Amino acid sequence: MGNDSYNPTVRARLANASKTRVLSLKDSALHRIPDDVKDLKLLKHLDVSVNYLTELPAYIGSLNHLKQLNLTRNQCETIPAEIGLLTNLEVLNVSQNRMTDLPDLSKCVALKTVDATENQFTVFPVGICKCPNIEACIFTENRIERFPDEIHSLRAVSVILNKNRLLSLNTVNLLRCERLRSLNVDDNQLNRDEIEKFIVKAPREIRVSYDGNVSQLHTADLQEMGNDHSKQKSLGDSARKIIGKSGPSTSTVNKHLEMASKSRVLQLKGTGLKKVPDEIEQLAEVLRNLELSENKIRDIPSFIGNFAQLKQLHLSNNCLEFLPDEIGSMKKLEILNLAGNKLQVLPETIVGCTDLRTLDISSNAFVEFPVALIACIQLDFLNLNGNQIEKLPDEVADLKVIELSLNQNRLNSLNASNLAKAQRMRTLRLDLNCLEKSEFTRDLLESSNVSVISYDGNRFQLKEFQDLPGYDAYQERFTATKRKI
Repeated sequence: MGNDSYNPTVRARLANASKTRVLSLKDSALHRIPDDVKDLKLLKHLDVSVNYLTELPAYIGSLNHLKQLNLTRNQCETIPAEIGLLTNLEVLNVSQNRMTDLPDLSKCVALKTVDATENQFTVFPVGICKCPNIEACIFTENRIERFPDEIHSLRAVSVILNKNRLLSLNTVNLLRCERLRSLNVDDNQLNRDEIEKFIVKAPREIRVSYDGNVSQLHTADLQEMGNDHSKQKSLGDSARKIIGKSGPSTSTVNKHLEMASKSRVLQLKGTGLKKVPDEIEQLAEVLRNLELSENKIRDIPSFIGNFAQLKQLHLSNNCLEFLPDEIGSMKKLEILNLAGNKLQVLPETIVGCTDLRTLDISSNAFVEFPVALIACIQLDFLNLNGNQIEKLPDEVADLKVIELSLNQNRLNSLNASNLAKAQRMRTLRLDLNCLEKSEFTRDLLESSNVSVISYDGNRFQLKEFQDLPGYDAYQERFTATKRKI
């Protein structure tokens, strides 16, 4: 079937893909992949998500330059064995399909990430176990009951199997995974003995999350085990006090508190905390990573400023309405995740976080762009998705970020004359806003350094954007950038 059989948008994207090496056919009402794709031998990124596909053609294995394949939200029960021939493939996303297995991926030597969330796997796929450079395996919300014996060959650093039906960890073989550093098995059906066995035998460097497994009866037993275990390992009174005061009562918290002074990582994600326990201040001089996401925390105590060595602070999905000024005292902070809170402003003192590289303040309540960030000279990535921002301030000209993401806001003005002056900016994400095509001025398209702009879901069509003055210059930068990927 030629591309003339498809709608104008699909035809345009197919025609353009040979130049850009990127093809997005997302949400195009496709029931099959156009035959024209097989001729795109230099294609690097293929996105066919949110369609009605039931299969992939075997010729997909001939696209040997492909680096990313996104098949999310289709109706596929399998993918062809020829996928295993893609030696340059780095990311494979097959989430939200009907799949029960994966083919042999041992020849996918560049493969780093496999996301198979929300499928119908009942056994962890053996085909992934021999990928030589795999880093992340994500199988959230499947029906997996066990790990196969072949799991010992898995090279992944992170394995995520929350919300499955695990009855066994196959501890003997899982512990043979030499590179495994993070295991998430929350919300499964593991019993106390299975959990205890893995925890006792796991190397210290493996972070294990297993909330929502044992029954209430087992939970009480596990709490007792945790307290006895803590006494044997000389857990301080203050650490036991945290467990009593803040709500969590499983050995998960005990284990992480015991290890924090040695690992320099404190993991209290999703433990029901309503406040940051005062007792963790004793770890201020040693912690490098503090994980407090998915709790019910409303306030951050001023002693947070004492964490002078902290590099990562994760506070996403809490109930924060403001941050203390002391946040600016964390000179070595590199990653700050505040997504999913109720923040409207940031303190001016954030400029004191002189090493801050990544800031995620998506899904908050910002109605104005946080101007305080203009002075953060090391900031590379700024995520403001899902807020209520309507325009960009004049100060945006001095913003130092490489990537600015403003999807799902209320933008009606880009202040393009100033935005174009942001010298380090290379990627600008503006999907699902209220922008007219006139906001994308010749100055922005022709003279700025921005080489990737996403703009779906605004008040104009793709063809209108392509007809804008300066588009050709932008397209040259875009193509040059994709060739480097």
